[in-house]
Amino acid sequence: MKICHVCKAECEDTAELCPVCGADLTGGESEEPAAEEIELQNPMLLASLEDVVLSEILRDLLHENGIPFTCDNEQQGAMRVMFGGTFVSDDIYVDESDFERATKIYEEFLASEPAFDENFFEESEESEEG
Repeated sequence: MKICHVCKAECEDTAELCPVCGADLTGGESEEPAAEEIELQNPMLLASLEDVVLSEILRDLLHENGIPFTCDNEQQGAMRVMFGGTFVSDDIYVDESDFERATKIYEEFLASEPAFDENFFEESEESEEG
């Protein structure tokens, strides 16, 4: 059995996508190295994201920018399955000394998300047909 790197669900060895969250399971078969324990002196809540994929992207951005962070669960990026199948990612905390820089990264990330209006999909279908 494979373990999904995003939601930690057990997946079939032959699965290319996680049946729970849809993460790509084909890239790099190696397990992530054990993360060193991070202790923040003055933790501040950066974000509380319900979308596990957005949470994973934000954690990657923080890591790439050298900003230490923790989640309120023992495993960073772990998530809980709530009644009705809702996924809730953990709150992401950064140290007070990194909060301003982390907030800027988070705001730039949110601003970079494409906004799709109702006409977007209709226009896409029309361009494919014509």
